[in-house]
Amino acid sequence: MQEVKSTDIDISIVVVNYNVKEYLANLLHSIERARHGLNLEIFVVDNNSTDGSIPFLKERFPNPIYIVNKENVGFGRANNQAIRQAKGKYTLLINPDVLISENTLTTLFDYMNKNPECGACGCKILNPDGTFAPESKRSTPTPLTALYKVLGLTTFFPKNKKFGSYYMGWLDEDKPAEIEVLSGSLMFYKTSLLKELDGFDERFFMYGEDIDLCYRTRLKEYKIMYLPQTSIIHYKGESTKKDNLRYITTFNKALYQFFDKHYNYGYTFFFRVIIITGIFLKSAVSYFLTLFQKTLRPLVDVLTINIIIVIMFLIRFQIPISELPVNYNIPFFMVNFLLTAFFLLYGKYYALYSKNLNSISALLKTLFFTFIAVVSITFFLRDFAFSRLVLLAGAVSLSLVLPLYRFTYISLKGKKAEAKDRLASLKILVVGYGETTADVIRKIRSEVEWNYEIKGILTASSETSQEDVERVPVLGHVSQISEIVQNQGVDQIIFLLNSISHDEVLKTLTTLRDQDVVCKVVPGSMDYIIGKSNVEYFDDIPVVDLELPTQTAWNKFLKRNLDFFGSLFLIILLSIPVFFKKIFTGKKKKRTIPVYVDSSTTIKHEVSYPLEKCKIENFYSFLFHILIGEFSLVGSPIIPSRQGRFVFYKPGLTGLRQINEQKLFREEEKQRYEMHYLQTYTIWKDLEILLKSLLFGFPLYTTYLEESSEGDS
Repeated sequence: MQEVKSTDIDISIVVVNYNVKEYLANLLHSIERARHGLNLEIFVVDNNSTDGSIPFLKERFPNPIYIVNKENVGFGRANNQAIRQAKGKYTLLINPDVLISENTLTTLFDYMNKNPECGACGCKILNPDGTFAPESKRSTPTPLTALYKVLGLTTFFPKNKKFGSYYMGWLDEDKPAEIEVLSGSLMFYKTSLLKELDGFDERFFMYGEDIDLCYRTRLKEYKIMYLPQTSIIHYKGESTKKDNLRYITTFNKALYQFFDKHYNYGYTFFFRVIIITGIFLKSAVSYFLTLFQKTLRPLVDVLTINIIIVIMFLIRFQIPISELPVNYNIPFFMVNFLLTAFFLLYGKYYALYSKNLNSISALLKTLFFTFIAVVSITFFLRDFAFSRLVLLAGAVSLSLVLPLYRFTYISLKGKKAEAKDRLASLKILVVGYGETTADVIRKIRSEVEWNYEIKGILTASSETSQEDVERVPVLGHVSQISEIVQNQGVDQIIFLLNSISHDEVLKTLTTLRDQDVVCKVVPGSMDYIIGKSNVEYFDDIPVVDLELPTQTAWNKFLKRNLDFFGSLFLIILLSIPVFFKKIFTGKKKKRTIPVYVDSSTTIKHEVSYPLEKCKIENFYSFLFHILIGEFSLVGSPIIPSRQGRFVFYKPGLTGLRQINEQKLFREEEKQRYEMHYLQTYTIWKDLEILLKSLLFGFPLYTTYLEESSEGDS
C-alpha cells in the first residue's frame, strides 16, 4: 500500500477476516486501485483464522494495521476493536469477500462530504453472477415485515409497498434513495457518529448487528442513503456455510435478539411468539432443503444401484416384473442392503460426495470395492447367497451407467464452477489483454487436472492489438461479451484484474446476469482464481519423483492385466466385423511404421491405407501389440522414430497427454502432462482415461499414424 501523504486520514477501512485470506487479498488489491489520492488507514482484524491468513497477508500487504485475536470474538466485537482506534473522517466497514470498483471510495467520500445530514451510506451490491442483491436496500424488520418474508409474500410481491417492504422492492435499483438498513457487507459511516453509537452491539455474535446499528443511527435522526452510482461484488458469506446447524442457530438468535431488544413492548407476547416461531420454522425448512440437495446425489446413486441389480435379477432368472414381489425374498433384500451400505461407506472413504464429487476414478474405486465386499460376504454366508452372475452384470452395468450419469449431470447440466474432474471440456473465455495474459493462459494450460478449452480472449480497450496470445484468438471487445458467450457456448469467464478495471468487470457482470455462465477473477498476484464458493490455486511445476508409481511391482501387475484382458476382450469383440470387412473390401495397401518403445528400441507396427477408411483394421492390429505386451491401452503418444524423442513409458492407444493434446502447444506443457501421469498413476486413472477416450474417440491415434507415414514415404 502507498504511504499516507498527510496526517489527516480521510477513510479508516475495517475488515474482519476468518479463513478467507484469498478473498481478503483480492479486496485489498481493489482498495489500492480505488485509492485515488485518498489518505487511508486499513485495519485487518483476524478472528483466529486457521488457514495461515496473517503470514499470507502480511507478506503481500505489510502496511495495514493487523489486530490478531486468539479466539473468534464475533463480527461486531472484532469491528469494534478497530473502530475504537480509527482516526479517519469516515469509516468503511466492509466484508473480506467483496470486490470494490475504482470509484467506490471517492463516490461515497464525496457524497458524505456534501451531505452532512447523512450519517451512513451504502452502494449497489451485485452477486457473483451479476444479479442485483436485494439486501443493498432494506427496511428495518418489524414483526409484520418479517411475517411477510416468512410467508413468502415478499418473494411473490417484491414491488408491493406492504408485502415487499423488507427489501424496499418498490425502489429503483438504479436511483439513489433514503433507506433504513444497509447491508453489513459495506457500510460507510461518519467516524464520529460510529464512535458515538459505540460501534456494534457486541451481544450480536454474527448477523443482525448491521440492522441494529442502522436502527440506532436513525434514532439519532441521521439519514442512511443508498447510492447506486458505484457497485461492489459480494461473494456472500464464504466464511460461513448455510447448511451448518451452528449458522442456523446463530442467525435465529440474532433475529430473536433484535426483536427482543427493540419490539419488546410494541406487540403482544402472543404475536411476537408467532413471528419468532415462523422465523425459526423458515430457517429449519431452509436447512433441511439444503441437506436434501446435498444428499440428492448419493440418493440417486443408491437408487440406481438397487434398480439395476433388480433388473439383472429379473433378466437372469427370466421372471416377469409382476412376479417380483413373490420371488425377491428377504435374503435378496439383504444383498441390496449390503450394496447400499458398502457403497456409502466406500463413498465416504474416497470422498465421493465432497472433494471428489465429480471424480470418475473415485466412483470406480467405490463401485469396485463395494462389489468385492458383497461378493465376499455372500460367498461365506450361504443364507445370503446371490447369483454372482447378477452381481457381475450389475457391476459392469453400473461402471458404465453411473459415470455416464455424472457426465450428463456435470458436463451438460452446467456444473460450470470447476474445471477439475470433468469429462467434457469447460469452455473458458479470458477477459483482459495485457502483459500478464500470456502468463495466465500458460498457467491454466499447466493445470493437468482441469479439463477446459480456452475459446478466446476479449480486450478491455478497442485500441488493443488483435494478435493471438499463446495461440488463443482475440475474439473482440468486452462490450461484445453477451453475443460471444452465446456464439461460443462459453461456460466460464475469467477476468484478469491486471488488465481490466474493476468498474468494467462490474458493468460486464450486469450485462451477463441473464446468461448461464460462471464468472471468476484472477487477482493482481495471479496465484489463484477466485469464484463464488471456491479458490483454485495454480500448482507449481511438478518435481520428478525418482520412485514413480508406474514402476512398482503391484501397479505393473495391474496395468499388464488390464492391457491383456482389455485387449483380448476388444479383439474378440472386433474379430467378426474385421473379418467381414476384409472379405467385402479386399486387401488394403499396408506400410510398416517404426515406433519408439524406449530410447533405443523400436517396434514395427503395420498400418493399412488409406487411413481414413481403415480405422477399424488399424485399431484391431494395434490391439495385438497390446496383447503381447509391446504397447499399452493407456500410455505415451505413438511417436515415429525419426523424431528421436525420449519415451518414458510404453506407447498407448490413448493417454493423458493424448486426450489433452489439442490444447497443448508448448513441449514443456506436453511433458508436464506425461510427468503428472507417471507421478500420480493408479489403475483407476487408466480406467478414467479409457472412459473419456471411449466417449470422445481416440482423436490423436490417427494423427500420429499420419505423421509416421509421412516420415516413411
